[in-house]
Amino acid sequence: MKTKILVILIIISSIFSWMIGSFFVLNYMDYDSRIIYNKKEENINSEKIKNLENLEDNITSLVKNISPSVVSIIIKKDLALYKSDPWWFFREYIWSVQKKVWWWTWFFVTKDGLIITNRHVISDNNSEYSVITNDKKEFVAKVIAIDPITDLAILKIKWDNFIPLTFIDNEDNIKIWQFAIAIWNALAEFQNSVSFWVVSWKNRSIKDENINLSNLIQTDTAINPWNSWWPLINLKWEVMWINTAIVNWSQSIWFSIWLTKKKVNYILDSIEKYDKIKRPFLWINYIILSDSLKNNLWINVDYWAYIVKENWVLSGSNSQKAWLEWWDIILEIDWIKLTLENDLNQLLQDKIPWDKINLKVMKSNWDLKNIDVALGEI
Repeated sequence: MKTKILVILIIISSIFSWMIGSFFVLNYMDYDSRIIYNKKEENINSEKIKNLENLEDNITSLVKNISPSVVSIIIKKDLALYKSDPWWFFREYIWSVQKKVWWWTWFFVTKDGLIITNRHVISDNNSEYSVITNDKKEFVAKVIAIDPITDLAILKIKWDNFIPLTFIDNEDNIKIWQFAIAIWNALAEFQNSVSFWVVSWKNRSIKDENINLSNLIQTDTAINPWNSWWPLINLKWEVMWINTAIVNWSQSIWFSIWLTKKKVNYILDSIEKYDKIKRPFLWINYIILSDSLKNNLWINVDYWAYIVKENWVLSGSNSQKAWLEWWDIILEIDWIKLTLENDLNQLLQDKIPWDKINLKVMKSNWDLKNIDVALGEI
């Protein structure tokens, strides 16, 4: 009997000891795992803070170094003054006075003072243009060249100690939702303001009675009037594009022309060689799709460029050598379909002379062919 009681007590004490031991072991392990987890979370938070600090330092350095290259442009115009009687029956000219009528933001692309800007900014032949640098120096600016197709123009001031900005290598380097930094002159008063936001979208188009542009970049950076031609810069300190237009009924929807090193270098070389900006040419004449033509030809496409006459392909040109010919119908350029928004001229405006492009063409026997053509210049 005593032996049975002893066995039972031993079993009960063993179970009790196991429970107590398990409790302490599990709590110790949980405590240890909590320590490991907390240390891991601290490391993650520390890494996040470090990344944000690095981002902040990069932006601060970027703005500090790039701001001297961003300048203000003042547009001045002679305004006539008249004297008159109270009823305006009599009016006599007195004299003219020069006044500031507009203010924009531009930046340098060469060390010796070449500035690239929007064509619409310098469209008034009766105005004078002055540049105010970051250190408040003022220079008279001369219009050197105007792009006949895109909204671009080149000016020059006499000085040779500027820091030009650099550009992206390729438009494909611009990513949707990447960060963008704008440096600009706000409201013609607050020089070198800075805004930090993202790329909203790519390949936008604007077409109305005053403007016809495609392949634009959209950004939601908060910019105000008088800021055409501010640079938007990525975190690698490269200019991605320039502002060109805003949606009138919006507060922060801007559209911009992208620029690459190749595109800017071509513009500068063209000015140096020809004193003007030459543009690409496909060596053909064409008509665009109309409903009557579409019905008559039984072609099931929405938009195309049609070479109607035999002499509409320039004799001896690259297009003729590539076997582009009478009755050919161009459907795509570089695998992008021609549309009302992206017609042939729009798709060519971002190319430069001697670029090679691929055309998808419907031949007179309805066969589809891809043709490579090197562009010319005009």
